[in-house]
Amino acid sequence: MATVGILGGGQLGMLLAESIYRYGGTVAVYDPDVNAPAHRLAAKSFMKPFTDSDALTEFFNFSDVVTYEFENVESAPLYPLAKVKPILPSVKVLAICQDRIQEKEFLRDNNLPYANFATAKTIRHLEKEARAFQRPFIIKTARGGYDGKGQWLINTTAELETLLDDTDLLKHEGSGFVIESVINIAMEVSCIVVRNPSGKDYVYPVFENMHKNHILDFTVFPARLPLEVADKLQDIALATAKKMDVHGLLCIEFFLSHRRSPNSSGITVGDWNIYINEMAPRPHNSGHVTRVASSVSQFDSLARVLLNIPLAQPKGLERGSYCMGNLLGDVFLAQGTNGKKPLNLQALDAFPEVVDVVIYGKHEAREKRKMGHFVTLGDTADEAHNQAVRFRESLMLSRVE
Repeated sequence: MATVGILGGGQLGMLLAESIYRYGGTVAVYDPDVNAPAHRLAAKSFMKPFTDSDALTEFFNFSDVVTYEFENVESAPLYPLAKVKPILPSVKVLAICQDRIQEKEFLRDNNLPYANFATAKTIRHLEKEARAFQRPFIIKTARGGYDGKGQWLINTTAELETLLDDTDLLKHEGSGFVIESVINIAMEVSCIVVRNPSGKDYVYPVFENMHKNHILDFTVFPARLPLEVADKLQDIALATAKKMDVHGLLCIEFFLSHRRSPNSSGITVGDWNIYINEMAPRPHNSGHVTRVASSVSQFDSLARVLLNIPLAQPKGLERGSYCMGNLLGDVFLAQGTNGKKPLNLQALDAFPEVVDVVIYGKHEAREKRKMGHFVTLGDTADEAHNQAVRFRESLMLSRVE
């Protein structure tokens, strides 16, 4: 029985572990948080800091193959460990995707679509580049940051002056920054590619994503796009995974606009302009919907790669459209529980359209923290989305007894 080591013990690791066991493997989880959800499914848990080289070495020796469920694992210490056991996707892929400077330069150097950008390593360099950059623009930290963290929209010189003295910005001195043109976004979408070491690959249909406060709110699947645009997005996603030589999963997040961003290298298809926003070499929040909307979920696909099982072409299970909605800590708090008590799901009785609910089992609910998700099925995308909105509103109005 092969053992897959997962760096990170959040919900992505937990759902991946379920698929690994389904295919006959077993799981080791490395996460310093003793309450991380994936620890509950681990045959062996490692609860040491990610900087503990001895514990990491023990973890790699215990595993037959290693993967990761988020990008904030420092890549440099993993290079020598990759000689002990294989890491999929590779450390090189992780290094590109966890650093926005490397990521943007990869897109540029490989003729992939991107928004105009500049890079800086220091605050002084950032100030020089920002003063010369066409406004409006977004300043992003090169490392860390997710769900909108580490990003600042700059419309005026006054906003730039204020930001340059911001302690949240100053603490990233040395790790670097990206300055990026603002895209007039008409739609945000994502596309997930799976590839194995023998060169077999598949691409999932495109996911349409709606965000609120920079956090994924709903995903409609498949995306409401012209076929030629969806096909082009899948082609770009696959080309990106091949150029990066990804073995495992790669999720590409795209911005789509109807107005071309100045001085940017986008791709135009019909009335749509396509730009790659960022990449994630792991399962993705938008891909949760594949657990019920596809014959092979994103987690099943990655498990097959890690366990050296032949890939299967993901196929839609039913006609119609799906909508995945995130359940943030806000829902739990609205019901009067901080996560210590189960969420009141009695609203399911009035919503037969809900075909999947997953609660991650995190020990504390906080605002904006991802605590679970659900999926609705409708005859149309609008119907699935509307039912998802109504179901979550009903949950917000329920109370824990």
